[in-house]
Parts: sequence; structure tokens; C-alpha cells
Amino acid sequence: MQSKGKLMEPVKQVLASSQLFGELSDDELDKIAALSREEGYKAGTTIFREGDTARDLYIVEDGKVVIEMQIRLGPGGPGRQGAIDVMTKGQVFGWSAIGERQILTMSARCIEDTKVITLDGDRLSRLFDEDSRMGSKVRKKLLGVVYSRLRHTRDTLAHILSIASHDLKAPLAAVESYHQVMLNGYAGEITEKQRNMLLRSSERIKGLLNLIDNILDISRIDTRELKMEATSLLKVVRSVRGTIQPLAEEKGVQLKVEVPDELPLITAAPDRLHQVFTNLLGNAVKFTPKGGTITLRVTEEDDHILVEVIDTGIGISPEELPRVFDDFYRGIRVDTGGAGLGLSISKKIIEAHRGKLWVESPCPKSSIGSKFTFTLPKNPPAMQSEGKEA
Repeated sequence: MQSKGKLMEPVKQVLASSQLFGELSDDELDKIAALSREEGYKAGTTIFREGDTARDLYIVEDGKVVIEMQIRLGPGGPGRQGAIDVMTKGQVFGWSAIGERQILTMSARCIEDTKVITLDGDRLSRLFDEDSRMGSKVRKKLLGVVYSRLRHTRDTLAHILSIASHDLKAPLAAVESYHQVMLNGYAGEITEKQRNMLLRSSERIKGLLNLIDNILDISRIDTRELKMEATSLLKVVRSVRGTIQPLAEEKGVQLKVEVPDELPLITAAPDRLHQVFTNLLGNAVKFTPKGGTITLRVTEEDDHILVEVIDTGIGISPEELPRVFDDFYRGIRVDTGGAGLGLSISKKIIEAHRGKLWVESPCPKSSIGSKFTFTLPKNPPAMQSEGKEA
């Protein structure tokens, strides 16, 4: 009869070649192996599902396991399983079992007959507490695995969204072009009722196209560097003012722009900053009643540029404040339309510039409306200053 040590040798070999335990000593591998069990799964078997409580850590001994997550294009929309990564021999999954978060964020399904080494997460965590040196080594390796998975997940989602956006936008754009042909009378005369129906349909299509662009924006901001260049913030403000001023006048709202005579050039993505200004000021116009005032104020601080967008609108309720920057959050006080992505995207853009964006409501000075503030870091003093243009 083989000794227990002999029986554990194949398990130790898998552990030693794995992502997490490859740097452990022979004695440390013995301790891990003592907590291990071998399990086999048929092709198509789901080992765990997204949202389950994390209990076990898994290492692939033989076979392949696909890691999947539910992907939804919009709030409350139908979800589909998207493949994020494929685990092969020596790779680890289910590491939430030894992390702080105990809820699984992805599913694991065998795509062929698979053997895994399974480790109880609670027992493994206790072992790491008892042997802090070993625990430190494993958790350090775990950070690398988590970072690699996160990066791979973001790249995969960006690719999925890029393909989906193209496949969705192409037919919608074609339908919109036919709408314009009919609205302009090139396909024959239409009645007023037909015109109104086409106009409503056209607006819905434009809304869908905008939603697709916004969803794609989220993946782009999360997964790749912005195209930075020496940027005149005063030029950006001047351009945004030209866009927002007509909307404010149409609504009967006063737009005040307060900028200094000079500002230093900053390294930034001007198109993205234009998007942030437009989102914040557009929201201010939307939520400020006729006769109200919106103030855009830009000031230069010691190491950053401070931008404030202040309105005298309806404000944001205390229960909504913590959620205004969440993806797809639209608020509960008014029916605003839109997908609820503008503020979320704006925050991601500012953070990608190593700045901060926050909101106060009511505005501390006036006790009404809202005040959105963001910062942008300045460049070294060697950068030139620019003249006032806004």
C-alpha cells in the first residue's frame, strides 16, 4: 500500500506549478497539500455560479474551465454570459474564497472533462493566519493574479462592447438615414401625422445611438490611456459655452462664465474634458427652472485647476447623493430620460486625468441647487501660460 506522502506527490506537483504556490518550500507545500482534495467534472458542468458564496479555491490539474460573467447592455436589460478567460493547467480560480470579498463575481464552467485540486477557503485562511510568512507570500502572488484577471476582463469587455456597438449602430444608422429621406420629402409627400411619428421614431434612434456611444465610452476610459496633449482649458470652456449658451437661453436660464485672464496649459484629453463640461452644464440646464442661474467658475490653485458648476435648480436629495455617479443611475425625483451614464462617465474621465469630481447639494453658499466640483492637476511651471479666450 502506498503511503499518504506518496499519494500526495501528484497534488504537490500541481501546487508547485500553480500560479499561487510555486514559490513555497517543500514543507509549506505539504501543509497546503494536506488541505487539498482532487475532484473531477464532466464537460459542461458548472463548478460555481456568479453571486454564489465563495467557499473553495480551485487549481486546474487537467482540462479547461471557462470563467464567465453576466453582461447587460443597459439597466434591467437581458443578460448574456460572456467568456472572460479560460483556465488551464496550473491556473487558479475562485480566489474570492481567501479574499475579503466572499461573493463570487463570475461563474466557472468546464468546457471539457476537467480535474481540479480543491482547497477549502476557510481552512486555507486559518493556515495563513497561523503561518503569516507563508500567507504573505501567497497573498502577494494573489494580488498579481487578481490584477492580471482584472486587466484581462477589462480588455475582453472592451472588445465585446466594441463589436456590439458596431453591430448595433450600423442598422440603427441606416434606419435613421431612411427617416431623414422621408422627412425631407425625397420619398414622396407625407402627412403631418406621419411626420410626427417619424420625428418621434428618429429621436428614439438618436437616443439609442447615444446610449451605445456612452456604454462604449465606459469601456474605453477604463481600459486604455486617453490621448493626452498640451491643452488650453480656456479654449475648451469657450467651445462648451458656445454649445450650452443656446440651450440655456431657450430654457430661460442665465449662464455665467467666470474664468481668469490666464491659465497654464495642462496635459489632458481636450475632447474628453469637453465631454465633462457638456455633461455637467447640460444637467444644470436640465434641472434648473426658468429664471434660474448656472455659474461655471474656473480658478487656478497652487497645484491644480479648480472647476465649479453651480446651479439654482431642484437639487439632489440626500438619499440620492451617494449614487449620482453610479452607472445607469437616473434618480427618482424626476423623469429625465437618458441612460444615466453622463455623470458616471464624467467621473471616470476626471479620475483618468488624476483629478477628483464630487457634488454638494444644496450648494453650501446659496443653500439651493447643486454644486459640482472637479480638479485637474497642473503641469510643471515650465509650461507656458495662455491668454484669456473664454
